[in-house]
Amino acid sequence: MKHTPRSSIGRFSIGRQPTDAEFAAIKGNDPEADGRFLYGVATTKIFCRPSCVSRAPKRENVRIFADADAAQATGFRPCKRCRPDQMPAADARLERARKLIDQRLAAGENAPTLAQLARVAHMGATHLQRRFAATYGLSPRAYAEAQRIAALKQHLKKGNGVSDAIYGAGFGAASRVYEKADRWLGMTPAAYRRGGEGLTLTVAIRRTAMGLTLVAESPRGIAALLFGNHENTMMAELRDEFPAARIDRDDKAGSSAFAALDAMLAGKTPPKGLRLDLRGTPFQIRVWTALQAIPAGETRSYSEIATSLGHPKASRAVGSACANNIIGVLVPCHRALRSDGGLGGYRWGLERKEKLLTGEGVELEPAE
Repeated sequence: MKHTPRSSIGRFSIGRQPTDAEFAAIKGNDPEADGRFLYGVATTKIFCRPSCVSRAPKRENVRIFADADAAQATGFRPCKRCRPDQMPAADARLERARKLIDQRLAAGENAPTLAQLARVAHMGATHLQRRFAATYGLSPRAYAEAQRIAALKQHLKKGNGVSDAIYGAGFGAASRVYEKADRWLGMTPAAYRRGGEGLTLTVAIRRTAMGLTLVAESPRGIAALLFGNHENTMMAELRDEFPAARIDRDDKAGSSAFAALDAMLAGKTPPKGLRLDLRGTPFQIRVWTALQAIPAGETRSYSEIATSLGHPKASRAVGSACANNIIGVLVPCHRALRSDGGLGGYRWGLERKEKLLTGEGVELEPAE
């Protein structure tokens, strides 16, 4: 008789509803949450890792499990894309270091120093720094900062006051947050708290070679380039990203964005000086910047992109960043493939991804 692991007993055994933090991790394809839980989708009976690049399901359909055994015991089957039943065991020493960071931040304390982490992990500081970055895609310091940013966003979304959110997320000085808010949040903390209130986006929708195409421009540049089959669906997708922003519809706007898109679809270089309003975590922005450096007609694997950023084991984090890119084609996440040459995922459908690549002259591996 198969023994049911202790972690599968109790409230995890039949799956439970996700917490706000867990659903945020699922929606963001967060690789940092891998190993903490798995999630199943009640409508499909498939379970995945949090980092799976599949589109996020509706919250009411999500069930949280402690491990693969718990999910399979209730009739869920593993996703063939992220293979959650083949989770590699994390290095216990690195996990001790990571958990110490989480514990300190959760307690409202300063993040531990590298020396303190090295003592807990029983590793040399330099070795720990290198192994931690290779495993989690971020250095210990950057990991702590990313956790603080995530906590800040959660506090602000819950409607907490800006000062309470800043200090509740573990930032010792509000000035530091305001200095980097434009990069971290794409707006001031107060505006983020209000769902982008105070931000004005000018939106144009036209039909292009990609089908219906939506361009949203902010004062900083192109904030979104979305594709779809229905205007209402694309507007809802934009609203999900900027729930309280003012949206001005003007289908005559966005000429530079549409011109750049047409140029890229024709295999030409987009005009110089095109401004993109990139909003994401520091790691996501590094990935999106790396994607823009890939020439037309060439591709890179998620692993190769991760290696180019100095984090060879962070391919899942790269895939997550691609899935969260909302500026299609101009940030060419379609040029990122699986290591075996497979297409991987694409926010706007694999048919569009294949069309983009073949249009650039890329020879794709035949589907199995």
